Amino acid sequence: MYILIFVALFSCKSNTTAQEKKDVKTEKSKVKNTKDEIPKIEKPGFGDPRDNEITRIETEDAKPLIETNTVHLTGSVLGLFKNKKICGKPFMATTTIKVERVTGLGSGIVNLIPAGQEITFGFLKDHAKDFDALQQKFAKDNVISLVVKESLCSDTSETVYEIMSFKTD
Repeated sequence: MYILIFVALFSCKSNTTAQEKKDVKTEKSKVKNTKDEIPKIEKPGFGDPRDNEITRIETEDAKPLIETNTVHLTGSVLGLFKNKKICGKPFMATTTIKVERVTGLGSGIVNLIPAGQEITFGFLKDHAKDFDALQQKFAKDNVISLVVKESLCSDTSETVYEIMSFKTD
């Protein structure tokens, strides 16, 4: 009786093996035909990483990015000075401003500037070349919008601010 069961199983097994081999041959022919029809996928290019449909912000309130260690502020002029040192660093021209409000901060700011504080800012060499023109723009009590870059002094206890750009209101 065990022999009959064994023969029956063996005969069924051999039929399925033959059918499997036949199916494998037909599948191979199907695969060969589909390889020709595989669509090509475009690889993404290297563009501006901020120009991405996932990260793109399209709101009216979106503000432009502010550079690292940069502060945007408005204030009133208290005075303009020639050949002054801030933190041991010489500047051809400096101005003392009473900060009215900070309008933007970049990342990495060490010392936040509160409203009402009086701070002396140094001009970059390009701005300081024409001191007479600066005197007209930075007359006492004029309201000025500034973009300043924060740098630490060598002893890191104080901060020096350099004027990157300015606009008279």
